[in-house]
Amino acid sequence: MCALYFGQGGHIGPPLRLTKPLHPINVARMNAPSTQEESEVLCSITTAATFGDPSMDWRRAIQDTARLGLARVALFLTGLNPVQRKTLYQLLLSQRLRHEFAIPFVHARGDMHSDEYRFLMGEFGAERFNLHRRRQQPHEHDLSKELRSRIYIENAWHLEQADLKGFAGICLDFSHLEAVMYEEPKEYPMLEGLLDRFPIGANHVSAFLLERSQNNRRDRHFTTSPGDFDYLSGFPRRYFGKFVALELSNPLEEQLTVKTRLEKFLARP
Repeated sequence: MCALYFGQGGHIGPPLRLTKPLHPINVARMNAPSTQEESEVLCSITTAATFGDPSMDWRRAIQDTARLGLARVALFLTGLNPVQRKTLYQLLLSQRLRHEFAIPFVHARGDMHSDEYRFLMGEFGAERFNLHRRRQQPHEHDLSKELRSRIYIENAWHLEQADLKGFAGICLDFSHLEAVMYEEPKEYPMLEGLLDRFPIGANHVSAFLLERSQNNRRDRHFTTSPGDFDYLSGFPRRYFGKFVALELSNPLEEQLTVKTRLEKFLARP
């Protein structure tokens, strides 16, 4: 049994405990190039409003997994503190009594304890995670080598080789990469070099606008047009990892349309 303790000096309310056995981590880790892996496109439950985009009603999204028959989704914990995350986990456990589903990929946060990772692995089959680099968001807890072998570091615009040390590889956010090409082209060759040398284990897919939005951003987490994803055709297939998570605050029903289109794109020879 694994209790979840959040914050300093104790837990928030009754501890959450695993109700399913926790399988051992495969320490062989994913050293194979991403080109050898099939990519699974996942709709996502997101928890943060960014760049002026609307936020998802994540409580409603959890309920919608049953209505839409979604058996596998990604989870972005970006916008929730430890107390809020515990509320989300309790809702997920409650929802699973009505509808069995898995969460194979999770955008984690630097304030997450190893117990939280193991809870998500044991209860919802989480296989891979991503974190922001330490310079962007401090990693507050020591994580074992086994856990770090499941964690990929996101290219939140800037990324250096030192950011990847001790972790499984790169979580490639395509909209951030495209934005670097437009906004900071001198940085792009270095990023390309990292993508050639390190495993790409997962992806974030967001909308990208050729024209700047009102908040002066091209990359955004809300889509209004199928053309928001045309930019993906410029990336080689080897840039797509095992899990391709839609980082969108659109309702899950709208994300399904994007998922279908992206699956057709990835199925092309």
